[in-house]
Amino acid sequence: MKKNFTDKDRYSDKELGMNRKILRRDFLSGASIAVTGALLCPSLVKAMQSLDQNKPQQSDAGYYPPGKMGMRGSHDGSFETAHMVRDGESYSAKNTDEDYDLVVVGGGISGLAAAWFYRESAGPNKKILILDNHDDFGGHAKRSEFTLDGRKIIVNGGTLNIEQPSNYSSVAMGYLREIGIDTDAYSEKTRDMIRHHRTQGLGGATFFDKETFGGEGLVKRDRRAEGGWNDYFDKAPISDDLRANFKRLYSEEVVASSMQDMSDGEKKDKLASISYAEFVTEELGIDAAVLPSFASGLHFRFYVGAEQVPALFCWQLGGMPGFEHLNLEPSAKISPLHHIAGSQHGREHEYREESVYFPDGNATITRMTVRHLIPDAIPGTTLDDLFTAKVDYNKLDVSGNATRLRLNSTATNVKHNGDPETAKDVVVSYMNNGMAETVKTKNVIFACWHNVIPYICDDYSDEQKEAMLYGIKAPRVYTNVLLRNGKAFEKLGISSISSPGLYHTTSSLNFPLEVGDYVAPKSMDEPVIVKMHRAPNAPGELRRDQLRLGRHDLLNTSFETFERNIREQLQRMLGAGGFDASRDIAAITVNRWPHGNAYAYDTITEPKHWAMYATDDRPCVVARQPLGRLSVANSDADASPFTDAAIDQAHRAVREVLADQFLMK
Repeated sequence: MKKNFTDKDRYSDKELGMNRKILRRDFLSGASIAVTGALLCPSLVKAMQSLDQNKPQQSDAGYYPPGKMGMRGSHDGSFETAHMVRDGESYSAKNTDEDYDLVVVGGGISGLAAAWFYRESAGPNKKILILDNHDDFGGHAKRSEFTLDGRKIIVNGGTLNIEQPSNYSSVAMGYLREIGIDTDAYSEKTRDMIRHHRTQGLGGATFFDKETFGGEGLVKRDRRAEGGWNDYFDKAPISDDLRANFKRLYSEEVVASSMQDMSDGEKKDKLASISYAEFVTEELGIDAAVLPSFASGLHFRFYVGAEQVPALFCWQLGGMPGFEHLNLEPSAKISPLHHIAGSQHGREHEYREESVYFPDGNATITRMTVRHLIPDAIPGTTLDDLFTAKVDYNKLDVSGNATRLRLNSTATNVKHNGDPETAKDVVVSYMNNGMAETVKTKNVIFACWHNVIPYICDDYSDEQKEAMLYGIKAPRVYTNVLLRNGKAFEKLGISSISSPGLYHTTSSLNFPLEVGDYVAPKSMDEPVIVKMHRAPNAPGELRRDQLRLGRHDLLNTSFETFERNIREQLQRMLGAGGFDASRDIAAITVNRWPHGNAYAYDTITEPKHWAMYATDDRPCVVARQPLGRLSVANSDADASPFTDAAIDQAHRAVREVLADQFLMK
């Protein structure tokens, strides 16, 4: 595990401002009530259940989750019921006498898209209920809001952007356009905005920490400088030996001699079978001490380090050194990286399409969808007026509405009312604010994490349950820190920092977007949001074990631990620019996702064709097979962490539901 930088001799709590008031921290400071990531503390469970009766309800006028701070994402209260069901707890539920055409379990992008697709095809009067265990809709596509001195600033709390929109299927892109999102027009409008920091002379930098590299300091990156990489490494506070290894790796002289006589296909097969760490150390003969420097990029993309990422994936990613002399041909094969490198178009290194960034990340997609499903809940009609529109949460679950969205509701049991092959309906039980309830529905779409389904639905075969349990969600953290100004970044001439040895491996200023009625702060004299990313893992372990151990780490890390690490890291990185953690930090929101991105297959520990081709023997395909009146969606069903996968799988699941309803007439 990465060490927590809590060395009291470096900075005292007072120097870091741990005693200073920041915008409100939530109950228990975000400390998980999970014990060892598996068991539950009964006393805390009871405490949480008793608080359910007094905490703000979805129907309350003042209910507004985006404005909450402290520990968010998978927040306390969102997962305890699921853990108890997993551990064998059962509930006697009260029948609500509610009857629906479709119940969707999960209110993330896939679940909301499924409700939209179903309503568009089956008709606006069909009764739909969406259940979600969180206090807000959107799944990982969450929105965070800060208010400082009367000014509201919004930012993503999870899913960041639309990557490679040209690779979206006609279904996924058609869905975005139908709900009012024209990615081409939006990109044209915001292109200069996402380049704003660059045009102001603010670039990227790497923070070399003493614990990892032997020396400490911030080094700006300017690959266009006359000295290129050599100049960059000459400035780095590292040993001469390490500097020489970096220069050799990034030079055009390094050659993988054992692969020179191989065909293009043989080279790719070789790269698929070894990790990037093996490629660098064994094929190129570079010292392993260079490998930690790649943690920032690899953690963001793959959630683990170079020792578990296939070398082929790193070549496809682009920008990773060591592949120049291999002269690999662009590949049209589908891979987990097809959004990054454009591999579906066979142009990995020739084309890199800019992503689409909304002020609140892909929460824009979920908010636009909810506006279509429940118009009374979100005022306005266009994308431009969406960003400042405030959701009226007490209108999301109103009796009489065709579509209802019920938050704080964890599904506990889903069962056909009879034999799955002939049953005419399904009974769905869920826990809502401490009360177990049931509804009846003609069909169910599971748009939740696949690992949950076997514990709440016993109708599936052992083989399908095993496939559902195969994928392991990647844990990750999106931390947002509100600073009173960005002067330290301006003085240092930077807008982003790679910090491969620190608690969060990347930090960057949020883009100053001006869209519709929303205008983000642009001047460095104004408040700024620093976005920080962390992927908890366990270097040296196999990838699947790293993901499990990372989840355990994340569920058992308190908000206080996060806060101290955040304060110390920012102080270390920005101190030379005049930053004072005690003075400059106004608010912190930690969006933790222990079960974060969908599991994607690799080519080292799993059959290569699972990762490279869309074959039917993959666990995700076995897991998503329909059963009676049950269908399965979510990005897990495609073993892909991208937004379009969630949409495409929702569309497939709805087709299954419509076919079932047609056959049962």
